[in-house]
Amino acid sequence: MTSDKQQILARVYGARSKDDLSEGYDGWAGDYDGDMERRGYRLPGIVTGLVARHVAPGDGAILDAGAGSGLLGEWLALVGYRAITGIDLSQGMLDLAAATGAYESLHRMALGEPLAFPDDRFAAVASAGTFGITHAPASGFNELVRITRPGGHLVLSVRARGMEEAGFPATIARLEATKRWRHLETVGPFQAMRSEPESLYVVHVCRKTG
Repeated sequence: MTSDKQQILARVYGARSKDDLSEGYDGWAGDYDGDMERRGYRLPGIVTGLVARHVAPGDGAILDAGAGSGLLGEWLALVGYRAITGIDLSQGMLDLAAATGAYESLHRMALGEPLAFPDDRFAAVASAGTFGITHAPASGFNELVRITRPGGHLVLSVRARGMEEAGFPATIARLEATKRWRHLETVGPFQAMRSEPESLYVVHVCRKTG
């Protein structure tokens, strides 16, 4: 691995700000898909399987929250989902996602901030590899619930390292206690990268109530 690539990865995985994260992914965009393939990245396939377990292809629009280069959107499109919208912090990644042809629309937005969508906009929200202690914060769940229609599903992966410290279990429990969603199942922890034992993730599946 070159020193330039090491610096990019250090910036991505050690991000201390939204700007660090955005610039890190912009710098990685050209090599991202090839790097993830070599590392045996399987999280988009697992998230797609869980979407398919709970959401029929004809149920309505889907948001890919943290679309990156479009890997999850491609998986969803391959198994019959349409009307997919993607959001991401990195314009470089969104440019790659656009090239897949899987998305109806793509927008540069940051999870953890207000999202420019109306209430109850989506039948389902899916997210692969976006939430974690150095990435999108647990507070981002609140907006995702708001823009999911009542009875709609959220399939959200979270990196296991630092999950408690970053407040994910507390946020999940609060949303359940306040009856904003019902937690249906948790899958994992499992290795998101086949070759990297430390790449542990869990996926939470919830249904919006009300």
